[in-house]
Amino acid sequence: MMKKTTSATGTTATPSPPSTQSKQFFSFYRRPLPTENCVALSSIDGQKIFNSSHARGGLKSFFDLIQQFTTQPEPAFCGLTSLVMVLNALAVDPRRNWKGPWRWYDERFLNCCV
Repeated sequence: MMKKTTSATGTTATPSPPSTQSKQFFSFYRRPLPTENCVALSSIDGQKIFNSSHARGGLKSFFDLIQQFTTQPEPAFCGLTSLVMVLNALAVDPRRNWKGPWRWYDERFLNCCV
């Protein structure tokens, strides 16, 4: 059973305490970064770091990669999805069609981790 709560950031569904007869419900949604060693890119500090790096020419690969950004389709595919992004950013030809005439890497092409 889900309990809905509303705040300034929107409505969030959270699990109600499980009964003794039901399975325990556990999930993640927008977990906060550990602040002692991580800075969110969308934060003011993150934007300052990004702008500083861009001004110094340190983002040469960023724009090729960001064009290929994709969300991993399965929780265990973090490595595969990263590899797909890099292969597409480097314009490595997969030598097979993805959809229709388009040749593009996709996680399904990399069957190393089935």
